[in-house]
Amino acid sequence: MSFLLAILRRYIHVALFVVCEIIAFILIVNFNQKQQDIFIHSSALFSGALLKKSSQLGDYLSLQKSNDDLLRENARLLKEIISMPAIDADLADIDKYGFEVIPAHVINNNITSFRNHITIDKGSKDQIFASMGATTVQGVVGIVKSSNKNFATILSLLNVDIRVSASIDDGDFFGTVTWDGGSYDHLKLTGIPIHAPVKPGDIIVTNGYSTIFPKGLEIGRVTSINVDKNGAFYDILLRPAVDFSNLGHVYILKANFKDEIISLEQDE
Repeated sequence: MSFLLAILRRYIHVALFVVCEIIAFILIVNFNQKQQDIFIHSSALFSGALLKKSSQLGDYLSLQKSNDDLLRENARLLKEIISMPAIDADLADIDKYGFEVIPAHVINNNITSFRNHITIDKGSKDQIFASMGATTVQGVVGIVKSSNKNFATILSLLNVDIRVSASIDDGDFFGTVTWDGGSYDHLKLTGIPIHAPVKPGDIIVTNGYSTIFPKGLEIGRVTSINVDKNGAFYDILLRPAVDFSNLGHVYILKANFKDEIISLEQDE
């Protein structure tokens, strides 16, 4: 008790000053029309700004939910597209591996090294594991390298270690897409014989010769064609379908029958 009294005696003048200021302020506002108008106007500005920030926060949270809903809807539509049969019955590939599509947000992305990686906010608890394909609605992004419980890393197409089997859209000729570590807006397609019909502007797609990607996902478009040093195959440059400098989300492709197919192929 004596301690409280000592504190009160020490700060009594400050307390009295504050009380007097509050009383003076109330009297000025209540009995001076001009000051009252200023106070009301200032209060309105402050409360308006506060409400605006609150509204913006609500809009942001609502937009985040809308984006998540849109990702899930795009994943559903992408799965339907993957499962669609080809128009030509002889080339039909009807849901060959039963791919599931898992949406994920990109939380880290690098395009400045020779071995670029992408980190996403989904992991093994979401059934994402190594050697799964990663794509967007625009086209192929890369292949999952590893995952832990909550996160996964993807080998980007802009990684000198990656190889993706590809073909000319609507054609039977196939080759391999790689990256030489140069410009992030150019990929390389090799293994296409010089008698194959190919021209600038042609679309290069996945050929479905693995359990990583289904057939027909766009990888890029042909920008230039040269004959390799042996004179038997083309060296083809592609512009990637995906803008890797502006990548916000991806879809992970899970082949439901992958283990069964791999086991069968290993027994042969």
